[in-house]
Amino acid sequence: MFCDLRMGLKTFMAVYLSVIIAVSTFIVVAPRLQTQNEAAFTNHFSVVWMGFMPLNPSYPNQYPDYIICINNVLSDPLVMNIALQIKNQEDKGYYFKIGPYGSQPSGWSLPTVPLGFVDVDQTLAFAYQPTRTKPTSIADGVLTESINILVSAYFDSGLTNLYSEDNFTVTFKFIDRLSNVWSTVYYDNFDDGTSQGWSASSSSTSSDYYRSFPYSLKFSSYAQKSFSVAAGYSEAYLIFSLRGGFSNNFNVKFNGVTYFRPDVTPQNNVWYQFAIPVPIGQSTTIRLENLYSYSYLDEVYIIAK
Repeated sequence: MFCDLRMGLKTFMAVYLSVIIAVSTFIVVAPRLQTQNEAAFTNHFSVVWMGFMPLNPSYPNQYPDYIICINNVLSDPLVMNIALQIKNQEDKGYYFKIGPYGSQPSGWSLPTVPLGFVDVDQTLAFAYQPTRTKPTSIADGVLTESINILVSAYFDSGLTNLYSEDNFTVTFKFIDRLSNVWSTVYYDNFDDGTSQGWSASSSSTSSDYYRSFPYSLKFSSYAQKSFSVAAGYSEAYLIFSLRGGFSNNFNVKFNGVTYFRPDVTPQNNVWYQFAIPVPIGQSTTIRLENLYSYSYLDEVYIIAK
């Protein structure tokens, strides 16, 4: 679960245990009707994109895609976590299920999951978990795929008497950091025993846990650093690995604004790799906030093409 010793090289080779993917939240909405006539309910159920849902009202919605760096990720297939809410705003309750809609890109598997009863004015929050075979390499550096999801509402618990249904798409970007199309603009691994320009609360380099031998940056509460990506690139991404005791308000801020919050709270004491788009042609102060007793940061990249 931690790492394997590479005999003879006196370094440790670690593998990633999981992957956090998501920068967005969808809400499935059944709009309220004013009639009690059951026949009038037909085809009124709808799935609506509601933007980002964290409590911070300044959280932007520029990046509705899920972004995954495939390098050094252990799990295969990749297990996605898509945070959803069903808000029943009609004047009667329904039984819901979620599953695939139509055809999917190669390598994907979308389960059909019954979600139970959602009563009037109730909200059901859950994470939908489709899977995809992990790409081994991506020559173009980025692979973009969209999956098609169907939400259905039923009058009965046996899910046989359909009320209505609607579908939506979720887009994923898979990043191959090792593709020749990428330039590495920054790379911090703390292996020289310094913080390499990161300022943090109660920080120090540590050999307790790391992605690259012999050190990571250990901090509490926050760590931040300013980066600049020159104009002329078409896209750029921050990729980093983090381990620690995760709080449910872990987030990443750019210049004081929350730009990323995972759809599900990461497990404690597990390494996670994150991939987040970064602005081009400007300086950005990246701040990792994890209001817990400790975190370990390692293998920080900014790549661009």
